[in-house]
Amino acid sequence: MPAEEGSGELQALPRKGIQSIETGVRLLDALIESRQPLRLRELSKLSGLSPSKARMYLVSFIRSGLIAQDKISGRYSPGSKALRLGLVALGQNRIVSSAREFVYDFGRETGYPVLMTVWDSMSPVIVESSESRDVLPITFRIGTHMPLWTTATGEVFLAYLPPKIVEQAIAQGCPHDLEPVIRQAVEQVRRQGYAYANSVRLTSTATLNGYGTLAAPLLSSEGQLESVLTVLMPIAPGSEPPEKLAGRLIERISHLSQSLY
Repeated sequence: MPAEEGSGELQALPRKGIQSIETGVRLLDALIESRQPLRLRELSKLSGLSPSKARMYLVSFIRSGLIAQDKISGRYSPGSKALRLGLVALGQNRIVSSAREFVYDFGRETGYPVLMTVWDSMSPVIVESSESRDVLPITFRIGTHMPLWTTATGEVFLAYLPPKIVEQAIAQGCPHDLEPVIRQAVEQVRRQGYAYANSVRLTSTATLNGYGTLAAPLLSSEGQLESVLTVLMPIAPGSEPPEKLAGRLIERISHLSQSLY
């Protein structure tokens, strides 16, 4: 008697897949493993596909939104649909779900906006944002990429990401005159466990004045960076000193980490 649809017996049987999809996914694997935008010849080498065959798959992936191509450099990177898929996966991750609860709890406790960011390709991306008692002139939308250089959030990523990724990011995007300053700031973050900036950098040229940015890492039990938690705090007479808030933030993150691991 044939097994019913959905039964364990049927699911255990080997199933025939679509080989062309599995072949194309090798291009996505190459982008994931490299953690940086790649040229066609680099994708071809890493995926084991010929340049002509890789190009055909890339055309379809670009049309679907899974891969995007920079018009200036010609490099390929994960597209908007890949980002949305990643956010859905993050939403079902126990660690990220607990960190999201932390974002809302700490935001309610302090009354300040709190952001959670993860590493996406070559920059931080917002995956959660709390509400604030203050009405800010901007909205921190989920999926927005944040500047890496001269920001508290960026400094924490540079301090705790694997060295290979950090060196690639610096080589490809850090302004030459800023590199010594960045490296000095990263060393300070490693010593004190958090980063602070007396402004909120929105883009490479635009800032939100009147607020400081405090950021600290959420690390796994093996010391790997899971995400960065960032608090936007007002700068005004009588406001809580950054060092005091940093102590509260680090203590709360430590409790979160202990509950997870």
